[in-house]
Amino acid sequence: MNKRSGIDQPLYNSVRGHILAKLRAGEWQPGSKIPTEPELAKLFAVSVGTVRKAVEDLVSEKVLIRRARIGTTVATHEQHNQFSTFFNFLARESGDMQIEPKLLSFKKVLADSHLAKILGVREGDPLISIDNLRIINGHPTMYDQIWLPHKKFHKLTQKSFENRDGSIYSLYQSQFMMTIVRIHEQVEAIKAPDFVMRELNLKKSDPVLKISRYAYTYGDEIVEYRNRYVNSAFSLYQNEIGLKE
Repeated sequence: MNKRSGIDQPLYNSVRGHILAKLRAGEWQPGSKIPTEPELAKLFAVSVGTVRKAVEDLVSEKVLIRRARIGTTVATHEQHNQFSTFFNFLARESGDMQIEPKLLSFKKVLADSHLAKILGVREGDPLISIDNLRIINGHPTMYDQIWLPHKKFHKLTQKSFENRDGSIYSLYQSQFMMTIVRIHEQVEAIKAPDFVMRELNLKKSDPVLKISRYAYTYGDEIVEYRNRYVNSAFSLYQNEIGLKE
């Protein structure tokens, strides 16, 4: 039988799954404190050591947060920088990134076959389509095309999107109980489409990074799909993998 730090791996995975199921069901809300490890051990009929390993992994994955003298709480996107923990960019020049969002369009569209397959809806189902610009240190640098299933976000309005307090993912979490816990990205260098070239003030010869992002909530359920176009003259994509000491 596989062991990890002396703990039965299938049992540890089962506890981890039970905790995620509680989060997915909304029993423990974002920002709230979860039961103590002894309480969880009693709830799931396992040892405290097994619970601790499951909790430690969810803390490392930023699903849970340990707080001194408080306990373990459910992570919120507000607890990271204002553009969320999934913002994988830094300024080409050293120093802070001053980021200003600018909404270009907010509308309802019908899913074509491509978007329907990605978002798990039927072709012709309504989607919310958002075009959003990000101006970094005074330069228009990122153009986001965002698609959301209308059935999950039918109460989202242009006003609430523009007047959000914090990141877009914070808005999903606070208003729709949709917590982004995982993203998958595909990156390629392309010739800028005309609409991107115009908004980012690019020349025809200027390349851009195109980043296709799939964002998931608990249960591996896709919540959002977006295409992000980035002028790398002002911002660099960063990805860090592995042990950091």
